[in-house]
Amino acid sequence: MKHDAFIQMIIAMQLFIFIVNVGTSLHADVVSKWNKFERTLPIKYNDIIKAKYISFAILILLGIVMGSITTIYAYVTNGYSNVQSIFYGYEFGLTLSATTAGIMYPLMLKIGTEKNEMIMILSAIAAVGLLILLSAILKPLTGEMNMKHPLVGIVSAIVAVVIFIASYFVSVKIYQHKEFA
Repeated sequence: MKHDAFIQMIIAMQLFIFIVNVGTSLHADVVSKWNKFERTLPIKYNDIIKAKYISFAILILLGIVMGSITTIYAYVTNGYSNVQSIFYGYEFGLTLSATTAGIMYPLMLKIGTEKNEMIMILSAIAAVGLLILLSAILKPLTGEMNMKHPLVGIVSAIVAVVIFIASYFVSVKIYQHKEFA
């Protein structure tokens, strides 16, 4: 665990792995017809969507906790303490998970969960694309197109959180106009 890329990948994947299972959960709601039943409950549509997004946020926080355990383990067992590398793992993981959830959930609401794996993959590709795009845009400030530059990591994480928050409002609109047959 002394290699920077390895520790970064582990932390990022720990954040992302919790979000990956959401697609399966949403598909299970459709199969069990829970999504039809939840609309008959005496709660507002935006509260139903808010509960989903709170779940996403909790899953991302659990990923951060797991990443912290990994960081502590790496420090205790190997003395690994490259703080910049560790932060990049968190920044990339947050970008990947928040962007994926922010794109995936409105799409699943709009087109259905039948192709949840494909939607998940396309959402993850969009998250990586966002990181590449921001790296290219910030090239004049970073000196080169460097996805591991701290500025790129911070900006991408902030943009991912904005996408995540904006997708809540998009999801509420989609849900209000969705017909559950």
